[in-house]
Amino acid sequence: MAGRLCHPGTAEPRFDDATSIDVASSNWGLPVVIRGYCTNPECDEARRAAFRRLEGMRVLSRRAEPDLAVRVAGEPDRGVPVVLVHGMASDHSTWRPLAASLRRQGRGVVSVDLRGHGRSGRPDGPYRLDDFRDDLVYVLDNLGIHVADVVGHSLGAHTALRLAMYEPSRVRRMVLEEVPPMPRDEADLSEGITMKATLGEQIRGLVALARNPFPVFRFDGRMGDEIVAEFDVCAPQWWSELPRVSASTMVISGGERSFLPPRHLRTVSEALPDSRFVILDAGHSVHRDRRAEFIRHVEGFLGR
Repeated sequence: MAGRLCHPGTAEPRFDDATSIDVASSNWGLPVVIRGYCTNPECDEARRAAFRRLEGMRVLSRRAEPDLAVRVAGEPDRGVPVVLVHGMASDHSTWRPLAASLRRQGRGVVSVDLRGHGRSGRPDGPYRLDDFRDDLVYVLDNLGIHVADVVGHSLGAHTALRLAMYEPSRVRRMVLEEVPPMPRDEADLSEGITMKATLGEQIRGLVALARNPFPVFRFDGRMGDEIVAEFDVCAPQWWSELPRVSASTMVISGGERSFLPPRHLRTVSEALPDSRFVILDAGHSVHRDRRAEFIRHVEGFLGR
């Protein structure tokens, strides 16, 4: 693609890890532990009550940024809440089978519609990868969630990884399904990864579209070129920040049937301090096309 750039760039801004622990009140009326996670019985009961009050679809309104739609479900009886982040041209509904299974295990689940998707708003300006990350921070802050497990697919996986790089203490465990990495150098750019579905994926996508056309209808199509352009710039600083991630991570590749070469995803996994790499030969949408196996891997990993 024209306009490819490769330059050192500058490191992304980030919060310094705080050493003090403060207790505050969240929007849910929960006691929130800053830079820690409250585990006493009072906090447990407050979390359960909050999820009961907020269960269902909610829109988090903002003045200067697009509103964000989230679906809250379950009661967090076991472990921290799980945040689910969809890929491009999808929405929260793609996670229904996984969310239902997690709820049966007693996990609280927050499924997010990223900006420009589903019931969330659209920005006046361009789409930027860091804005998706900041939207996740807003969701966590607004719902009073300090620590979460995060599962993301494609763009959602990249967004989750940016969150874990930016605020490491807020992500306990993370599942990255088909996460697209940033190019490291000219060699990566010259490889020319084409973000195009295979014929089999296109057919499966059409079947999924027939079953649920709303995510595509609600998708802001101008996002595609703007986000692809961000992946067309060398970002060595992105790679240098990966060791900041403290979350235990599972990177899932869709194998050779995906447009994302498994070796690139393996390289991402190897760059993370605590990561394991799994190949499920399904193409780009593993959670859709190998549902049972995907759920088994995710729940086994998050439940450790």
